[in-house]
Amino acid sequence: MNAFFRLSLSCAALLAGWASFAAQPPESRTPVPALPKPSVTLHVAADGADANSGAADAPFATLERARDEIRARRAAGALASGGAEVVVHGGLYPVRGAFTLGAEDTATEAAPVLYRAADGAAPVFSGGVRLSGFTPVADPEALARIPEEARALAVQCDLKPLGVAPMPPLVLGGVGSGNGFVSHPVPELFFNGEALPMARYPNGGMLRVADIAVPADHTMHGLSGTKTGRILYEDERHARWAAEPDAFLYGYWFFDWADSYERVAAIDPVRREITLAEPWHGYGYRKGARYYAVNLLCEMDAPGEWWLDRANAVLYLFPPSDPSAADLTLSLLPGPLLQMDGVAHTRFEGLTWELGAMDAVRVTNSTRCLFAGCTVRHCGGDGVVVRGGAEIGVVSCDIYSMGRGGVVLNGGDRKTLEPSGHFLENCHIHHLSRLDHTYTPAALVNGAGTRIAHNLMHHINSSAMRVNGNNHTVEYNEVHDVLLESDDQGGADMWGDPTYRGNAYRFNYWHHIGNWRRTGEDLDCGQAGIRLDDAISGVLIYGNIFYRCSAGRHGFGGVQIHGGKDNLIENNIFADCEQAVSFSPWGEKRWREFTAKALESPNIDPALYLERYPDLARMDENVDGNTLRRNIVWKCGKFLHHNPKNTALEDNILDPPDTVFAGPGAGDFTLSPESPEPAAAGFQPIPLGMIGLHADAYRKNVPEGQIRAARSRVN
Repeated sequence: MNAFFRLSLSCAALLAGWASFAAQPPESRTPVPALPKPSVTLHVAADGADANSGAADAPFATLERARDEIRARRAAGALASGGAEVVVHGGLYPVRGAFTLGAEDTATEAAPVLYRAADGAAPVFSGGVRLSGFTPVADPEALARIPEEARALAVQCDLKPLGVAPMPPLVLGGVGSGNGFVSHPVPELFFNGEALPMARYPNGGMLRVADIAVPADHTMHGLSGTKTGRILYEDERHARWAAEPDAFLYGYWFFDWADSYERVAAIDPVRREITLAEPWHGYGYRKGARYYAVNLLCEMDAPGEWWLDRANAVLYLFPPSDPSAADLTLSLLPGPLLQMDGVAHTRFEGLTWELGAMDAVRVTNSTRCLFAGCTVRHCGGDGVVVRGGAEIGVVSCDIYSMGRGGVVLNGGDRKTLEPSGHFLENCHIHHLSRLDHTYTPAALVNGAGTRIAHNLMHHINSSAMRVNGNNHTVEYNEVHDVLLESDDQGGADMWGDPTYRGNAYRFNYWHHIGNWRRTGEDLDCGQAGIRLDDAISGVLIYGNIFYRCSAGRHGFGGVQIHGGKDNLIENNIFADCEQAVSFSPWGEKRWREFTAKALESPNIDPALYLERYPDLARMDENVDGNTLRRNIVWKCGKFLHHNPKNTALEDNILDPPDTVFAGPGAGDFTLSPESPEPAAAGFQPIPLGMIGLHADAYRKNVPEGQIRAARSRVN
């Protein structure tokens, strides 16, 4: 096994000793091995032809043709050593169906397959269609529906001459949706690379449910509502939506962390009642819930808003500027652009996938495959979805402008604790969760033994990371401007299983999280840097910086612990947080009820878990007990909020002078040599220079995050 994958698989071993973890950080960057010289080189060009030979001067036109040629040569024994590379030249490659690789395309370590951009080239695989031929809206019925202030400026584009057929009705989801929390194909309109909003009301902010139209029939967490989709409204403007054929209400219908789109079935303007189409939101509906209306031609009243007549394949737009002088594209492909299943030793370098209406890349049951220096953008689903398999790496990629999340990594075996070896490293992932706003993070991890390192993640309605399972390592990442809309979460979020053990967050910089400015109305719960929710225990949080990441009506801290125990919070810096650490203690009764059958779960091996995680044998002891050791707490309103009496506190440094840091006003929390107090308490310096993105063979230009900007200004 080469060094590339050895380092990924070593994460679980690193977690075995927290003391050594803190004392001697390992080399933090995963080496990418050189590939052998290929025995076959094929070329693909946008102006090529699949009837060509694939030589440099006679390139193929498609990846499919190159794939089939590799299959033929493998069958003929021509790839016994060295493998093959496919050199993809610059240009735009329309995609009308997924590029698929299966078991017949699997390679070996001695004979891998590489699909790479030609030197200096930027090939783009696009599932969208470029729009042209906009004309003023002439149809009297459509004009009558368009708001008066937009009629003179509204334009339309008949999509049928562009090869776009009429489409079935729109399906939208969300975490609480009765349609399921999965990617649904959603075409979107992009204007010079920016996603335009479907016509909505109000254009900013949200409305509130005036009341539910039927008696309350259930209660959860102290909130009462109904499972029946009938709500009352106050704003008379709702009545105009009755004639809209494809109207939706997007909202947080019961909890401020469970969103969904609900199709409007009927509107009764006399009763001011909206009946929503089944299937209904899983948690139901309650008075005061926040929502807005979307996908309404009758609300196309702001520049940039648009509406798609799916039955007739006609797009209507209130253009932000002259559409004839802009690049207007509609994302269209209703499935992935790349699909891999049962593939091994295959690498993609420098390719761009864009404008799919679903997930961009899906990888299932594959081994030792790598995406390096690639770009995924402007798609309606997730960027890269990995399910099963082992040792899949996403390195130095840019993933942005996504309808849902960034990278999903499912792998490893929780029962045997066999690590997945999957890793996400040195990636810039940002501006996500445009369609499904909640639980669509930059990195969603499930299983065992995955590593998330050296990434920059920002501008996400949801969390930056959702981590489920065992022996995951999250290190050297920078996270900011996340939780822009969701409540009751953290920049990193874990939830619900006391046997999730062996997880570590170390040397990450969390800053400007949620409503840290405390502007407007606080949401009911809060937003934290790291949230350990519902009995999450045994987590190491070491060497992190939490700067301005504490918000919410319940006062979440930089770290928030909801009912968990045996967590170690050590050697961190909490700066300008309303609370450094907040707790929601459960007490023995609730804890024992929740965890009574935790070790009987079919997902784990109890004997192995008790051997690997000895604290599980003492699950009912020291309930709500956690340890905070050698943390620096600077300019925080409180050190601890709702603190249980059995929290162990050791050598924490409270309210040090500003001189303890090199440049805290600029976000630089490098320790100042003029301040001896941290060293005297045993505080170990945090390696700021190692946090975040770095230049490598694939990433030549490093975006300037808060840390890098602070260092350049101060040091």
